[in-house]
Amino acid sequence: MGEFREVAVSALLALAAVGWLVVVPFLVLQGALANLPVFGTSAHGGDGYLTWAAWLGAGLPLVGVVVSATTRRRGWTWFFGSCLALAAAVAALNWADELRHRPPPPPGPRHCVERSGGGNDCPGG
Repeated sequence: MGEFREVAVSALLALAAVGWLVVVPFLVLQGALANLPVFGTSAHGGDGYLTWAAWLGAGLPLVGVVVSATTRRRGWTWFFGSCLALAAAVAALNWADELRHRPPPPPGPRHCVERSGGGNDCPGG
């Protein structure tokens, strides 16, 4: 039973590594190509690819770190820990870029204007 567990854990870690090194970049490339504007049109056809790439890019290293740390495989733990740190850095840069390009909130009314025939909706009035 112990030998089967070792083989299963090794296969799981190898599949997670191949998935992170091959599948995630492939999904990013597919998403980028599908989102390229063609003849001036704005296409969002690759958003699904990019969403899957983001989830797998963060999830596979997380699973790899947990499995390799619980089975005490130091090499795999370092590999998946480095992948997880890289995924966290990419997520932080994406979040900062989104904050920087967020439009400002719309300006509110500067003063209260009462309208005839209606109630007084002005604050404090």
